Amino acid sequence: MAAAFLGLNILHDTSAAIVVDGELVCAIEEERFNRDRHTAAFPSSAIEYCLQQAGIRREDVLGVGLTFDYEQFKNNANPFDQNVIDRDDLSADGIELTKKLNTDTWREARLQLEQHGLENARYFRHHLTHAACGYYLSGFSEANVLVMDGRGEHESTSLWHARGTQIDHLESYPVTDSLGHLYTYVTSLCGLYGKSGRNGNAGHLGSIGNEGKTMGLSGYGSDRISFKDVVSYDDGRYHIHLDKLRDLDVYKASLGKPDANSRDLAHGVQQTLEEVYRFLATRLESLTGCRQFVLAGGVALNCNANGALAASPIVDGISVPPAANDAGAAIGAAFLQWVEHSGKAPAVPADQIYLGSAFDATAVAEAVTASGVSRVAKLDDPAAVAAAAIADGHIVGWYQGNMEFGPRALGNRSILADPRNRDMPDKINMRVKFRESWRPFAPSVLAEENAEWFEPAIESPYMLLALSVREDRRDTVPAITHVDGSARVQTVTEEANPLYYRLIDSFSKLTGVPMVLNTSLNIRGEPIARTPEDAVRCFTESGLDVLFIADMVMWKEGVSLNLNATGTGSRP
Repeated sequence: MAAAFLGLNILHDTSAAIVVDGELVCAIEEERFNRDRHTAAFPSSAIEYCLQQAGIRREDVLGVGLTFDYEQFKNNANPFDQNVIDRDDLSADGIELTKKLNTDTWREARLQLEQHGLENARYFRHHLTHAACGYYLSGFSEANVLVMDGRGEHESTSLWHARGTQIDHLESYPVTDSLGHLYTYVTSLCGLYGKSGRNGNAGHLGSIGNEGKTMGLSGYGSDRISFKDVVSYDDGRYHIHLDKLRDLDVYKASLGKPDANSRDLAHGVQQTLEEVYRFLATRLESLTGCRQFVLAGGVALNCNANGALAASPIVDGISVPPAANDAGAAIGAAFLQWVEHSGKAPAVPADQIYLGSAFDATAVAEAVTASGVSRVAKLDDPAAVAAAAIADGHIVGWYQGNMEFGPRALGNRSILADPRNRDMPDKINMRVKFRESWRPFAPSVLAEENAEWFEPAIESPYMLLALSVREDRRDTVPAITHVDGSARVQTVTEEANPLYYRLIDSFSKLTGVPMVLNTSLNIRGEPIARTPEDAVRCFTESGLDVLFIADMVMWKEGVSLNLNATGTGSRP
C-alpha cells in the first residue's frame, strides 16, 4: 500500500497538501474553493481535492499533520509574548482574557478536527513546518534556514541548520521581536492595514493585512523617519523596542489614505527589515559555516528583502518556496511525516508551482457557452495569438493547465500585458485590478535572457526576488520597472512551463523584448481564479480585453485579434 501523508494548515490561508511515497502530489488553498481570500475556514474542499488527485481514500492515509502545536500555544506561560499589533492589556483581567482566547483557539481546532474525523491528527511546531517546506523543496543537501513570520506558538523568528534529512534548531526570538508584527504595525500606520477578503476573518492568532502594499509604497519614500531606535542589536541578537515603535504613532494616516508620512514610514520599515535580514544571515553563517540559505514564513514573501539578501557576498545560493506563507507550511507537515516514516528525504519535485486544479475541455466549453459572449474562437496556437494580442496593446487573461499553489500567479492563472507601454500599469489598475496606482507589476522573462535585463543575474522562478532593472533597459520596459528601478522577476524556462514559455518567446520574436507583464487573474478582494467560471467572470466583470482559456479565446467588442498568428521566426 502507498504511504500517504496529509499536511493541513487550519490557521489563516488554510490549505492541504498530500505526499505519497515521498512525492508531493498536490497542494491547494481552501480560498480557491470558497472564494474568500485568506480564509480561515477549515480546508475540507482542499482535503478532498488532494485525496482525489492522489487516488487515495481517507481511511488509507497513514498520517495527518497540522502546521501548529495548539497544545504548546494553549499552555504558553507568557501570553503577552504575543501581541505587537495592539497595545497589551497587562491587567489581571486582561491576562485572563488572553489565556481564555488561547484556550478557545485550541478548543476550536480540536472541535474542527473531530467534526471532520481527524481527531488523531498530529501537531507540529509551526516554524518547523515552515523550515521543512522550504528546505526539502530547495534541493540543497545542506542549508541555513531562516523562518520569519508574525508568530508561531511562542516564537516569531527562528534559525535552523539543515543537512540530509535532519533539520536542527539553533535559535529563536520571542513574539515581542516579531518582524511580521513590526511590518504589520507600520502597515497600519501607513493607512493600509485591512483584513483582505470578504469576511476578513483570520482568527485570534492574527489578522491578514496588506503588507505587500507597504513594500510597494516603500520605493516612493525617503530616510526622513528614523527607525534606528526601534531595532537594536547586541550579543548576536536583534531586539524590537515596542515603546519606540509606538512613538511613530504620530505619523499615522487615515485608513485608505496613505500620505507623505506613509511613504517614509514604508521606506523606513523596509530598510529596517533588510538590515535585520543581513544581520540574521551573518549570524547563521557564523554558526554553521554554510553559505546556502532557505527563507520561509510569511515575511519571506517580501521579495525586496529576499533580493537584497540574495545579492549579499555571504550568500552562495538562496531558495524561497513558492508558498512561503502558512499555506505552504502544510507541505512541510506532510514532508515531516514522510521523513519520520521512511528515514528518507522526500523527492524534490520538478514542479513545485502548478499543483492545483485543472479542468478538461468540456468544462471550459460549458463555461464559455454559459457566459453568453459571442466573440469566441477555437485556436491551434493560443500562445502565438496571445503574444500578438499583447504586442497590440491588449490586456489579456491567460487561463491554462493546473493552477498555481501559493500567492503568485506564475503563468497559468495570469493577466498579461505589454511591458513596453508606460501607461499599462494605470490601465490595469483602473480597468481590471481596481487597486492603488502606485503598486508595481512583475515581469515574466525568458530565463536565458534574464542577465541581459536584470541584475544580479539570479534565477527567480517563483517571483520572490526583486532584482534591479539594468539602467540601460529601464526606458524599454517602464511598465514593469518600479519607481526605485526594481522589478519582482519571474524567470521562465521551457521545461517548467512550455506553453507560457512559447507565449513569451513569441512576444520576443515580435518585439525584441523577452518578457511580458504578469499579474494574477483575479479582481480586487478575490483569490486567483480556480475554475473556468472564475476566469470568465473576471473577464466579463473587468476591463480585460481578451481571455485565452485553454485552446479557446473570447474577446470584447472593438478588440481586433490576429487569430492566425503562428509565433514562428527568430527573435530580433
